This record gives sequence, C-alpha cells and structure tokens, in this order.
Amino acid sequence: QIMTQTRVSVSMIRAKTRESTRTCWALCACIILMFSVFRKYMQVRSSDDECVHFERKSELQIPSTFSATRAQRSGVLFDNPRVQFTFAKGRNSHVVVTGGAGFIGSHCVMQLLELGYAVSTVDNFSRGNVGAIHALKRIAPKGRFRAVFGDLGDPYDVDAVFRHTNLKVDIVFHFAAIAYVGESVVHPLQYYSNITSNTVHLLRAMHQHRVKKLIYSSTCATYGNVEKLPITESTLTRPINPYGKSKLYAENAIRDYASSNKEFKASILRYFNVFGSDPEGRVGELPRAELSEYGRISGACFDAALGISDELTIIGNAHPTKDGTTIRDFVHVLDLVQAHILVAQKEKYENPPSLYNVGTGHGVSMKEFAEACKRVTEKEIVVTYTAAPRPGDYAAVYANVDKINRELGWRANYTDFETSLRHAWEFRKTHYHGWNLV
Repeated sequence: QIMTQTRVSVSMIRAKTRESTRTCWALCACIILMFSVFRKYMQVRSSDDECVHFERKSELQIPSTFSATRAQRSGVLFDNPRVQFTFAKGRNSHVVVTGGAGFIGSHCVMQLLELGYAVSTVDNFSRGNVGAIHALKRIAPKGRFRAVFGDLGDPYDVDAVFRHTNLKVDIVFHFAAIAYVGESVVHPLQYYSNITSNTVHLLRAMHQHRVKKLIYSSTCATYGNVEKLPITESTLTRPINPYGKSKLYAENAIRDYASSNKEFKASILRYFNVFGSDPEGRVGELPRAELSEYGRISGACFDAALGISDELTIIGNAHPTKDGTTIRDFVHVLDLVQAHILVAQKEKYENPPSLYNVGTGHGVSMKEFAEACKRVTEKEIVVTYTAAPRPGDYAAVYANVDKINRELGWRANYTDFETSLRHAWEFRKTHYHGWNLV
C-alpha cells in the first residue's frame, strides 16, 4: 500500500511538473510574441515619420539653429535609416561619410557624388549645418545620396547606417568630430567621448557588418610642439591638448583593431589647417556663432569684416616665430578632400594602416593671415593682439608632404593663399543670414 501511494505521489508530481513546464513555455511564447508585436509597432511608427527618426538622445544637444519642421517644409527630407533605401543601379562603391553636414564632410560628399559614388551620410547636426544637406540634396542625382540624422554616440544609430539599403557599404570616410583646441581644454571629456569613443562605436559597427575599409580624418594636433620642421609622418607624436590626444587615441584604436583583424585595412590622414570653400559656392563653412570664441581665424576675420564683431583678436604674439604669432599650414578643403578620394581610388588602405600628412608644406603666420584677410575682404579690419597664448596652443606647424606626393601623386592645387581665402569669403558674405532653405 505504501508503494502504491508513493507511485501515485510520484505520478502526481510528474503531472504537475509537466503542467508547469507547459505553462512556462506558453508564457515564454507569449513574451516573444509581445516583443515581436512591439518591435513591429516601433518600426511602423518610425516609418510613419515623414522627416526622419528625430529621436532626442539624452546626451545629444541639437543646436538652437536646427529646426526639423523648417527643414521639412523646405524640402530637406532626411532618410529614415530603418526604412529600405534603394540606390540607383550602375553606381560606383557605396561610401558612408560621417559628419557629412560639416565643413569638410559636405565637400567630400559633393566630390564623391560628382565621381559617381553612392553616398550615405550620418550627422547629428551638433556642429554641422542642415543647409549643407539641403545643398547636397539639390546636387545629388536621384538614388545616389542617402542622408541620415543620427548620433555616432548611439550604437543603434551607428548600426542603422549600415542597414536597409540595396548596396553593401564598401568604404567609410570618418570625418565626424568636434575640432576646437581651446574648447577641448575647457571640455576635455566631451572630446574624448565625441572623438575617441565614437570612433570605437564606428569600428564595432564596421566589424559587425564586415566593412573592411576606413579612411580616418586625423590632425596635425597629434604632433604637438615639435623640435624640427617641417613635420614628417615619422615625427614623434606628443599632443599637448585634449583634441590632439583624443585624435591620437582614436588612431591607436584603429591600429589595434587592424592588428586583431587582418582583413581590415585603413588609412589615416593627418591634415593641417583647413580653409577655403567650393569655388562655385555650392557648399562652404558657416561657423556657429555660439562657438566663435573657439573658432578658426578665418571665421573670426570674416566676422570682423562683416561687422558682426568689432575687431579681430589674435591670441598670442610672443611665440618663438618670425613675428611672434603662431604659424600654420593652410590647406584648401578641396585639396584635402582629393587626398581622401585618392586613397580610395588607388586602394592605399593598409594593415597596419597607412599614414599621410596633408598640407601645402608652407607656413603662414597669424599676422600674415590678418593682412591677407584685409586685402581679400577689402575691409578696414581692426586687429588686436594678446601676449598670452591660447591654452593648449603650439607655436609652429607645417607639413612635409613628400610621402603623399610619392605614393598617391597628391599635391595641393590651390597654392595661392589669397585665392583660397577669397573662396571662403565669397561663400561667407553671400550667406550672411545663413543657408537658404527655400
């Protein structure tokens, strides 16, 4: 009798166990079904957004000048990265350009479109201009240009850039970055996050989607104060400000990733001071007013010429240079873009990554710049000097460009300084009130 009761008890336990298991599986299936329905709902909701996935990120600060509604009314339609985009047939490689709404990125997109590439760009407009995307949309033939509103600090946004197109991404041109030396000293963590961490996010997405070619936009700020000029690619890197350090750390992340993945190839371009503009005035540089205290000398000079500011202040006139002001190597933005494109055309990606300086090989002092600016703008600009240098600044930098000339056949075409400066001035004065979004 005891054995019979025991068998009955065991049978009841087994039955309850089977019933509990079935209940558990049913609950799991229900959860999976609910998740699938929710995911589908979010996709549909995202698809219904006419303009783009304008989701505010907790750490993303959209500039006050950016208006999604205004952009939408004016015909600037950003492409939803979570909806299939079909590129036209018969195109060259599919290139992702990060920071395509920025000064350099927009010129690169323009040139790539003219050469027949299919281009996707991603920008969060924290520094770029919605007007640049508007201009590029006008230029681009149908089915050649995909513009995505997204933040490289958000892994989901980064991942989405590589999805939902009929063309696999072949190459990434990585321009997106904040780039003011003075600001980096005041807000160093912002620079390490925006430059170094975001580059790691991009590399992770490239790894996931098996994209094996990268052209990285770096800077001469990685060199710091050097003992010998001109600067070659073998010059020691001793950056003295967070901007230069964060760029060098991003370079190291690229090199380390390449070391662990032999199929990955990259090229790192360290360029010097970029200026100029598209001579036809299609895109150009419009610095943000709220960042004027950190901005480049060209922007400060044009502000003074336009009466936006009372004077042009040159910081630091006690440097060990010919006139006491800092010396820089100014390279035209189209020459810089051409260097990037030549890397792609001549397949000069390498593992370990190739490295090139991009400049003219000639230095211009800030005093010489100011005098040239007066002649180009034909304005009586008041110039003042401060003895104290800008925090994190270095006295003189200009490039040795023998390597890029030898291996890529690249040399600066826009070598007349005032002509290049005039390109920038013409764009700036015709866009005094900003981009025309009508």
